[in-house]
Amino acid sequence: MLSFGAVRTRCRSIRHWIKQLVAVSLVGVCLLSTSQLVAEPRTDIYTGVGILGLTVTNLGYVGNSFNGCYQPSGEYPLHSNVEHVYSGGIWVGAVNAQGDTLVSTGSQDASSLQDGDDIREFQDVMGEPVNIWSNNQNDIEHYDVRALSTQHIQVLMDDYKISESGNHVPLGLQVELRALAWSAPYADDFVILDYAVTNISGTELRDVYLGFWNDFTVGNIENTVPSSCDPNAPVPWTFWDDVNSAWGPTEWVDEDYSVPDDPNIWLMHEHDEDGDEGLATSWVGTRLLGTIPPVEPRIDMPPVSYNSWQFRHVPEEDSGYLDENEEWQPGKYNIMANGKFTVGVTEDADYTIPSNWVGLLSTGPWSTLAADSTLHITVAITCGPDSLGLLANSQVAQVAYDEGFTIAGGPPSPIIEADYEWNSIKLQWAPGDSLDEAGNVLDPEDARRSPEHHISTITNKPDFQGYRVYRYAGLDITGDPYEISDMIAQFDKIDGVGFDTGLPPINEDGLRVFIDTDLLDGFPYWYSVVSFSAPDLEEGLPEFQSGFNENSVLLYPGPQGPIDSGSGAISVVPNPYRGGSYFDTQGADPELGRKIWFVNLPPRCKVKIFTLAGDLVRTLEHDDPNDGKESWDVLSEYGRAIATGLYIYVVENLDSGEVQRGKLVIIK
Repeated sequence: MLSFGAVRTRCRSIRHWIKQLVAVSLVGVCLLSTSQLVAEPRTDIYTGVGILGLTVTNLGYVGNSFNGCYQPSGEYPLHSNVEHVYSGGIWVGAVNAQGDTLVSTGSQDASSLQDGDDIREFQDVMGEPVNIWSNNQNDIEHYDVRALSTQHIQVLMDDYKISESGNHVPLGLQVELRALAWSAPYADDFVILDYAVTNISGTELRDVYLGFWNDFTVGNIENTVPSSCDPNAPVPWTFWDDVNSAWGPTEWVDEDYSVPDDPNIWLMHEHDEDGDEGLATSWVGTRLLGTIPPVEPRIDMPPVSYNSWQFRHVPEEDSGYLDENEEWQPGKYNIMANGKFTVGVTEDADYTIPSNWVGLLSTGPWSTLAADSTLHITVAITCGPDSLGLLANSQVAQVAYDEGFTIAGGPPSPIIEADYEWNSIKLQWAPGDSLDEAGNVLDPEDARRSPEHHISTITNKPDFQGYRVYRYAGLDITGDPYEISDMIAQFDKIDGVGFDTGLPPINEDGLRVFIDTDLLDGFPYWYSVVSFSAPDLEEGLPEFQSGFNENSVLLYPGPQGPIDSGSGAISVVPNPYRGGSYFDTQGADPELGRKIWFVNLPPRCKVKIFTLAGDLVRTLEHDDPNDGKESWDVLSEYGRAIATGLYIYVVENLDSGEVQRGKLVIIK
């Protein structure tokens, strides 16, 4: 039996106040948004405000099957290279007016994105917009009063896609998906997927089941590399070492798979057996948050079924059938409705062994779904550092659902700009104002107020208290950014509350300025400036802090601009270079994480690195009028590691013909 006793403090204390204090949802007229786009197949959208990066499409599925590894599929934490979601999607099963038992699926077993695209049964709806909104007043491009979260992605699809196999018969469904992500530190580990399923067939559907199918797989794409990222990777992705299971209510499941502190839970989950050699130890799960209206379960049957099976065992047919041996085999619909809870060791299988598992969480039935009527099913894809973290984070998602998708929060993070100098980074941001240029008081929802004149949606009073500046030294964020980053500065407005340290100075352009010094030129640093509110004792509210990824940015100290043609000294940083330093990327092969920077380069030049014997090691081409830096990965022209020693570099200015030479030392 599991207990919440060891759950992280920041998650454990949320439930008691969030249920009572979350009060106000934004309401407004429908306004055109710059994020409202003409419908077309969209696979380029992903959540990026919290620490779970999840690809969302208008094609029925989420995740991108690691397609080229060009964007997160289900990356947690964001920027960590630790993936969790290969693919997932909605399933709808019903009996149509002709008496046919049918299932429409957004995602099924597939070994690649192309294979999955061939067998999915939902498609984008022509002429319908894809909306990307935000309730963050500082997100000028996406701010919209209709947004329910920091990032609100809304798409429309139907099940009329023509199947490649020709076996798909549409039920006649239109599905609106709202994918909701938050940036608040206590609500940034999950994405809520709210599906509104409407019967547009013109006739009644009977015995309807709704479900969410997922193919989770956990690993670090820098350690075990998916073939879609690199078909020649020396250590390919390992799909067969994941462990699946689920938790359910004590009323329906064995107590070993129940959670006393969360008695109504329905959640399927997965983690890597060995944590991918310690590089991917986090857990991922899908929690069923609720349905509207409630289901009408059959007598003595649980309202939810959990079915797990190994990859490539999704039934080929929608309904039950006789195989070539005249043995009855269940179809997709039969599995959705079977009431099973496939955990532990059973007569059918040993579900405790590591394998390439997929899972389906389904609920129903609804006896009828009339023409033009709608059913809702809502799930949360949730991650956590371990099982207890996963449970705690999923419970916050449940509270958000119970409170109408409302998460309490404070002032948003500012929009930051960065300037670069030797060994330093300068961050700047606008403080916001309470008046417009004519001296009129700005409306509470006006983006120009934030962050320092933000009005709380709970108390309708100003709630800004100060800023915190976080810095993480490294290329990949390998954990919760609040836990692994350093808070290098905290500013508190002078008002008799808190530390009264004062806010950062304002320059001649009216921007707040913070300068971080004593940095190493050419090395990667992540920065985030967050806003926080003061506790409101009168209202019983705790402090709220904005999210790390609302404005997180990867920066490299050092001169950025080009020098004048034919003048100035070119430098190398660091020099000497010591391999295996704290700043190198920590991956399976440390050679792939090294980086040396040539700075103060002319706009167009060629950099050649030689051994002392005169052998050419590497040639770098630089062509950028706005950036005077070029990095070298400390590998040879053929991708081989470079030995310790003294090297000569030659930089030829392709515009003036001037040549500069220098030395650099590599120590491993």
